[in-house]
Amino acid sequence: MEDEGISPTRIQFKCNTSYDKLMKYLEEMEKREIIEKNNSIEVTDKGKKFHTDYSKINDLISEISKTITEE
Repeated sequence: MEDEGISPTRIQFKCNTSYDKLMKYLEEMEKREIIEKNNSIEVTDKGKKFHTDYSKINDLISEISKTITEE
């Protein structure tokens, strides 16, 4: 199944942010080649890798924080 894009309006609704802020974030992500904007917004392979790496870092931080609070 092919990945489908999403509209900026839907992202705005899900993020609960202003349209102006969202557009600035999307422009920055597009400059960094994390997304592609055409008729809809699509995550690039680079963006998918970033998400995977970011999730791993968050998991590690959570694990470390849990260990510290248990001591």
